Amino acid sequence: MPSNDQDMFDIGYVQDSFNALTESIEAHFESVARSLQDTFRDTPWLPDSMKTIHKPPSRMPKAFRPPAGYFEASRHWISEHRAVTAAVIAFIGTGAFIVWRRRRSDRAKRRAKRANNGARTEVVVLVGSPHSPLTRSLSLDLERRGFIVYIPVSSVSEEQTIQREARADIKALSLDISS
Repeated sequence: MPSNDQDMFDIGYVQDSFNALTESIEAHFESVARSLQDTFRDTPWLPDSMKTIHKPPSRMPKAFRPPAGYFEASRHWISEHRAVTAAVIAFIGTGAFIVWRRRRSDRAKRRAKRANNGARTEVVVLVGSPHSPLTRSLSLDLERRGFIVYIPVSSVSEEQTIQREARADIKALSLDISS
């Protein structure tokens, strides 16, 4: 077991642990194979041509450790130059965060401009029947985004429909289009 968390990621430690594990598995399989061979060698019902001759187990050469590659060299350089590594990571992380925020703000919904005192200044005239669900939802959405919305009406009942919404910035625009 490693003494601390730094040893846990040491490539040499991982390779040694893996080699020890494979050697113990190999020794176990050799032991099982030997006991099976001994059992079958003494059975009379198995023909002699099928009985195996006991051979000493061949030992595979111990796995060699390859020379340090890019990963090992990078890990060593990072451990030697911690301040530079921290600065580079901070620089890249800050840059990525700024780009992420800018892209997120580009996707933001359009908002209406306001005057210096906070009053709404942009006006939209939305032509459609005040009884229509589409006109109603568009007017509510535009009002929520900060626009003053005017909906042209031709009768008193349409004007009352808009007034029933009780929204300060959705207003009826009375037009006489009959003549």
